[in-house]
Amino acid sequence: MPLGLTNAPATFCTLMNKIFHPYLDQFVVVYLDDIVVYGKTMEEHVGHLRKVFQLQWENQLYVKREKCSFAQTEVAFLGHKISQGKPSMDQAKVKAILDWEPPTKVTELRYCLGLANYYGLFIQRYSRIATPLIDLHWTEQCQLAFEQLKKAMTEEPMLHFPNLTKIFEVQTDALDYTIRKVLIQDEHPHMRAKN
Repeated sequence: MPLGLTNAPATFCTLMNKIFHPYLDQFVVVYLDDIVVYGKTMEEHVGHLRKVFQLQWENQLYVKREKCSFAQTEVAFLGHKISQGKPSMDQAKVKAILDWEPPTKVTELRYCLGLANYYGLFIQRYSRIATPLIDLHWTEQCQLAFEQLKKAMTEEPMLHFPNLTKIFEVQTDALDYTIRKVLIQDEHPHMRAKN
């Protein structure tokens, strides 16, 4: 596909989802041109790789060997580190967050809140912590909220992959400024949504 086409990313994403549809979320995760193939054992993983390579060959999709990693126990994917089936934050991002200075400009605050909003899906009571930061006049309360947010964003992950054979519980939190929901199983959050 030529570079610069307006719809190229969406078209490519649709193509990848159609090709890998039979295996998506069974042992394959695809995001644009990143493909993660996983298995519980090495034998299972090799079998899954064979199926993925067969699909790629049938659809004339090629990979660059130097961009591939095989049989990894830990992978970095979309800003997360996934190890033994558990997601955690990428350590480079954790270090960057710990090194943050309090924002002094609106653009810096926007950057901090943008990253925080993404990881806010993983943070319990995120809205309560982050709301004081939207005040454009920096106060002691803002500084405290900023430090609490940094701490919450750099602690070990609270999200876990769900066990689809167990029962889920939905918890909600309604405040004056937002409504948040979280899907919980065995007291571990799996997914948060915000309005």
